[in-house]
Amino acid sequence: MDYFDYKVWENWVNNNYDEFKSLKDGAKIAMLLPDTDNLIVLKKGDTISVVIDDRNTFEFPFAQIAFKFGENTIESVLNDSTFKTFKNLTLADDIGILSFVDEATLNRFDYRNFLKKFGFQIGSGCSCGCC
Repeated sequence: MDYFDYKVWENWVNNNYDEFKSLKDGAKIAMLLPDTDNLIVLKKGDTISVVIDDRNTFEFPFAQIAFKFGENTIESVLNDSTFKTFKNLTLADDIGILSFVDEATLNRFDYRNFLKKFGFQIGSGCSCGCC
C-alpha cells in the first residue's frame, strides 16, 4: 500500500467524516508517519481534503494537531475502514497526539469534543502536549 497516496487517506477520512464533524471548517490535522519528511495534512470542510507534500513546503504551523504514527500502525489504520482501530491505537499510545498551537486556537476550531474521543481534555494539564 502506498501510504503517500492522497486518495487512500481521502477515502479513509471521508468514510469516517462523522468522527471529524465536530471540528470547525478549516481545522487541520497532520498525520506524521515514521522515517519520512512527507506530511499528510487533512483539512476539514464540507468534505475533508488531503494534501501530501514535503514538510519544507508547508508553513508552520501546518496543522493545529498531529497524530504521530508508530512503525506498525499505519497499515492497521488504513486497512480498517472504520475509525475504531485508529481510536484504539491512539488510546493505547501507539499513535501519539501533538499540538502545534495554543489552547485558544484549539478551542476556536472546536477540538474539545474531538480530543475527548482519545481521552484528552483541553486545559486538563496533561503531559501529551495536546492540551
